[in-house]
Amino acid sequence: MKAIVLIARGLQAGALGCYGNQWTITPALDALAAEGIVFDWHFADNADPAGARRAWRSGHYQFPPSLSAPSHWGEEGARRPDLLNALRQHQIHTCLILDDSRPSPSEFAASWDVVERVAAAEGEMPLDAVLETVGKALEQLERRDNWLLWIDLATLLPPWNMPADFQEAFFSEESDEDAEEFEEADTEESKPLTLLTEIPAGPIDCKDDHRYLSLQTSYAAMVRYVDTGIGQLLQALDGLEGGDDILRIVTTDTGQNLGEHGIVGTCRPWLHDELIHLPFLLRLPGAAEAGRRISALTQAVDLAPTLADWFGAPLADVHGRSLLPLARGEIESIRPYACAGLQVGDAIEYALRTPEWAFLLPIPSLTPPARGESEGEIVERAPQLYVKPDDRWEVNNVLQHHLELAEQLERTLRDFVTKPG
Repeated sequence: MKAIVLIARGLQAGALGCYGNQWTITPALDALAAEGIVFDWHFADNADPAGARRAWRSGHYQFPPSLSAPSHWGEEGARRPDLLNALRQHQIHTCLILDDSRPSPSEFAASWDVVERVAAAEGEMPLDAVLETVGKALEQLERRDNWLLWIDLATLLPPWNMPADFQEAFFSEESDEDAEEFEEADTEESKPLTLLTEIPAGPIDCKDDHRYLSLQTSYAAMVRYVDTGIGQLLQALDGLEGGDDILRIVTTDTGQNLGEHGIVGTCRPWLHDELIHLPFLLRLPGAAEAGRRISALTQAVDLAPTLADWFGAPLADVHGRSLLPLARGEIESIRPYACAGLQVGDAIEYALRTPEWAFLLPIPSLTPPARGESEGEIVERAPQLYVKPDDRWEVNNVLQHHLELAEQLERTLRDFVTKPG
């Protein structure tokens, strides 16, 4: 059995054509989606890189400390199962290829049979260097029967850099014409969009439409660039002997805040859709079940049991569930709701998602007030409730109209954070 997991760090689900985006161009990932299975409602559990990787290895929820159980995870950590240990016991060769152009949680690199940290040479694009290393790894793995290749791409994380031809496609005079409707009414002539490279984390002026559109367009260009690289990898797999027998998974650790709610980067633990709604594409050998879309709620904790199931190396006592029965249409759901958490400094926020609702719960005693971006007033982060899937980008907080429901969702969320699984 063989499998490839490709992590495109910082990839928003909403940036892909297969998730409904009609602006960003992602032909390679859309083609993979057409040949495979799209998980429409896949969510982070701990929306930071380290938390995601602990979940991928353990199949356990990795919430930040709660007020009611501050030491829960510290006590349990040593007894969590580990995917790599299970694979090693079943003689599954494992290889990790890390894009070393950005920092990554160091503990994730432990216990792999092979770890390749890829640093681009002077004048070389990091994405090209990673793809070259992947090609060499595939040549070695082609002679093996049972292996897992895990590829970690960091190109989508700032600072952004891409070849000139990708810039031209998004920042030409023709593309600037599409931005005219976003310009302020009193602007005498439209300003050209600006490619942003260094993206400092922090608040963004919600009234600065030009900067917001430049940010979104820069990200779209980067997504197009990464999609092209992924397309090269998929072509290489198609030309590999036995390549059609490889399980292929594409997902990410977290999305990115790109100004949708007035912040850029992870400067506040705000668990909106752009951060915690993650793409998850899975292609079975022979393109079995091609075109299936999964509406069940799935999470990062499900990746470890899915791979363990694929390799016949089951993990005991995990919170996650294998996604293969969903992919094959054998079951319709694995959980009634999905929960997430994030801690930034002393601030913590939790979120609960159902098919119909998104409930966000800041922890008041830990969340300091944030100053508004333009007026300088103090803004308290309050619980929020959004209608799903109608309010995709979470702009209309309806909590005051559904107080009883919000209280019920809060009780459920607090109970789950205290005792998950």
